[in-house]
Amino acid sequence: MKDKNKLELVRVNINLPKNVIERVRDYADELGIPMTQAYIVLINMALQQKDIIAMMPALMKGITDLKMLSENQETSIDNE
Repeated sequence: MKDKNKLELVRVNINLPKNVIERVRDYADELGIPMTQAYIVLINMALQQKDIIAMMPALMKGITDLKMLSENQETSIDNE
């Protein structure tokens, strides 16, 4: 039976611009983590931000709906 907590790794070989590599190295040094871990952290953060941006329209609709409900409540209280 596989351990659910065990992380399965796959080796990836890619070419990246030198300035990106240097920025990742600086980030890794700043956090005191290995470069591989820095890539994992940064890629995960980018993917999470992408997911959040994809949810933004629903979030904005929810805020607009709450604002309308609040305004309607204030109007009904003023009319009493």
